[in-house]
Amino acid sequence: MPAKLAGTTTNTAAPKKTANELIQKGMLAHRQGKFADASKAYEKALKKAPKELAALNLLADAQLNLGKNARALETAHKAIGLKPDMPSTWMVKGSAQRRLGKYDDAITSLETALELKPDYADALMTLAGTLRDAGRLDAAIEAYEDLVEMAPEMAMAYYNLGNALHADGQGDEAVFAFESAIEHDPSYVPSFINLAGVLNSGDRAEEALALSDKALELLPSSRSAMINRGNSLKTLVRFDEAEAQYRELIALNRSDATAHDLLGTVLQGQARIDEAISEYRIALDLDGKEGLYKGDLSIALLANGSLTEGWKLYEARFGGGDALVRQRRIGLNAWQGESLAGKTLYIWREQGVGDDVRFASCFNDIINRAKEEGGKVLIETDPRLMTLYERSFPFAEIRAEGDVQFDGDIDYDIAAGSLPGLVRTNLSEFPSTGGYLLPKPDQVAQLRADIDALGSGLKVGIAWRSRNMTANRRRFYTELEDWKDLFGNSNIQLINLQYDTVDEEINDVNSRLDAQIHQVAGLDLMNDLDGAAALTTAMDVVISAPVSVADIAGAVGSRCFAYGPHRHPMCLGTDYLPWYPETTWFGKAWNAPLQQSVDKIVQEVTQLASTK
Repeated sequence: MPAKLAGTTTNTAAPKKTANELIQKGMLAHRQGKFADASKAYEKALKKAPKELAALNLLADAQLNLGKNARALETAHKAIGLKPDMPSTWMVKGSAQRRLGKYDDAITSLETALELKPDYADALMTLAGTLRDAGRLDAAIEAYEDLVEMAPEMAMAYYNLGNALHADGQGDEAVFAFESAIEHDPSYVPSFINLAGVLNSGDRAEEALALSDKALELLPSSRSAMINRGNSLKTLVRFDEAEAQYRELIALNRSDATAHDLLGTVLQGQARIDEAISEYRIALDLDGKEGLYKGDLSIALLANGSLTEGWKLYEARFGGGDALVRQRRIGLNAWQGESLAGKTLYIWREQGVGDDVRFASCFNDIINRAKEEGGKVLIETDPRLMTLYERSFPFAEIRAEGDVQFDGDIDYDIAAGSLPGLVRTNLSEFPSTGGYLLPKPDQVAQLRADIDALGSGLKVGIAWRSRNMTANRRRFYTELEDWKDLFGNSNIQLINLQYDTVDEEINDVNSRLDAQIHQVAGLDLMNDLDGAAALTTAMDVVISAPVSVADIAGAVGSRCFAYGPHRHPMCLGTDYLPWYPETTWFGKAWNAPLQQSVDKIVQEVTQLASTK
């Protein structure tokens, strides 16, 4: 081996890469999804050539993929400064702005990308999503529809259109969009999952169940598909199978608060209230901020007779975007039972007519207190109930819903459904007699004369179903012909109290089953609730499904046989309705035929008729 020459060294360092070589290296890493390595290569290239446009564009995209949105926005801005007509760079800029919550700026950037490249499908997809994020749902739907027209084979266009349509309440259109997404990409599981969700909400549980099963075939670990499957089974009243599905979810992740809450709902559906309460409490321990869990727990506690805690948690109905009731502020402060001396209290209505009437049972407690203390009470109600309330609560001023917004002259306000938490915290606080609503005496007398003219026998008012007949609710409502054992009984006159369009049903039953169900002419049971209350009062007895007819019967003090689920929350842990002393409740177990309740009521009514 030759000797080294004195004073010489061997240079083993690799030659430095050029900017172009660094960009090529970055692009290779970029294609492999190694965005951090790609970013380093582009940054090195830019140190050599600060205005190298390709490096800036690619770096902005890599930073976006790394979630470094502010840096991606800054890099894209530099690139656009060098060359403002690059649609892909405007796309990156708009995407970064969207992630940063700068929706208006993002929309402008994405629209610029589309002006430069009108067939830029990815930019249109991102623009549509940004419009939805910004709350411009109509514009988002229009953009997705444009995308479907631009790229009719793009499954994701149909998928996102379906999501937007569902959010807009366009269920049928959403179904078609998701079905189109599945047609174009039958391997994309979220399309099956979201279609199942739409079908579940649209009362098509059997179809939703089949789709959930298909999603689980494709992706057995899908939590969303399992939830949809359990929900479908629950709607179909296959509670044991739904319970098994929710328990499977919990076995996979014991920290899944939603799964515990859903298990609670299906246990409560089976009247296993103590077990349901335990699951709701677990859900709350896992996620105490979720108002839905508090609401579900409150209903279970009320069903179990735990009134103090139940009414306290009942305030959770004012929770987030999917809350049962919208929280309002009418006066200066929310009333929590403070003295009403020299003060004005506004009680505002919530939910439906049945809830309005039920919570009105608390009004006299508040009115009497205000009279004693020198205060003033304003009561808000459905406009159809105003005349009835004005007669029933003469010391209070009655207002129609929506007539009063915020009023600085009102000291306190409270939701009607919050009153029981102040005056109905134990069963002894419920009145022993009903009749707190007072129809016109002369109208009651006239209606009684009208129905007496129908013939002799017991006068029985009947309401058999709800207007909202979803699959999950249908099991608690009857068909008119289910009451056929009352037809043809000469000691019974059946009078319609059903408040929607029923002419066709009644005519069919009267002709086909030789029934004689009467309707009182000239009385609008839907819109004239004062008249409906008078007719209800004129009856000897009322038969009612769990609808507002039962509440009105209880509120006017009529004898009523009402039917519904066993351990109904408003039974408050009893087997009767404490709100309405004259009402008898016939509760149905989840797996028992409704005909059992019908038969019991028929027996009671027949016995009454035989003694009249």
